[in-house]
Amino acid sequence: MEPMERIITRFTRALDTYDRHADAQQQICRRLIGLLACHTGMHFRRVLEIGCGTGCLTRLLKECSVIDEWYLNDLCEACRSKVATLFPGQTPFFIAGAAEGIQFPGRFDLIVSASAFQWIGEPATFLHKLAGMLSPGGNLLFNTFAPGNLEEIRQLTGCGLPYPSAGQLNEWLAKDFQVLHIREEEIILTFDTPLDVLRHLKHTGVTATSNGAWTRGRQQEFCREYIRLYSTDTNKVRLTYRPLYVLAVKK
Repeated sequence: MEPMERIITRFTRALDTYDRHADAQQQICRRLIGLLACHTGMHFRRVLEIGCGTGCLTRLLKECSVIDEWYLNDLCEACRSKVATLFPGQTPFFIAGAAEGIQFPGRFDLIVSASAFQWIGEPATFLHKLAGMLSPGGNLLFNTFAPGNLEEIRQLTGCGLPYPSAGQLNEWLAKDFQVLHIREEEIILTFDTPLDVLRHLKHTGVTATSNGAWTRGRQQEFCREYIRLYSTDTNKVRLTYRPLYVLAVKK
């Protein structure tokens, strides 16, 4: 299976379990909304959300702001019906597909994205594209993840995505944006067992980078090493997320 097809398949399978297991991602959405509220008036004419998923950020943004026209995008077509439930009596524009290749209509005064930017293949090019889609003075709000994200998994499996540093991200943004806020955070989740860690990753679609070839022996070795390396004082095991938050204004 090709990488893009694998990502779509894993996230589509996780749609019904995502909201119950995406603790870190929900914390990130709340932090993004708080950041936006600190710097804007929370009234936007046209908004685009990239990677809307099940609608965690959509829901919070809808509760806390006034938006005249919504455009929602996700790689998975199945997200269309998930986010539609947030808009009773109206139909937001939903555009399925990889945002890098889509020509979105018109200009936006806010573009947002939560925990999706790490899947973009050419982030510097994509940020320049987003600048071209924003009205002058328009806001870009998103998070990606920093080096060290899910480091426990990378160390034990060798699987993981490339993550930019804050400095690298700042450099990419500088051409088109004034950066109002860029900051890294650490979110540590704890689980009873390493198998619970694997279930969490499966139920949130994060395993989209792996080929899924787990033998019994490999799983047992993974669990032994996870406990040895990443146990807490309370006899649980940890998993580390390192979100990197950005709010920028188009120059």
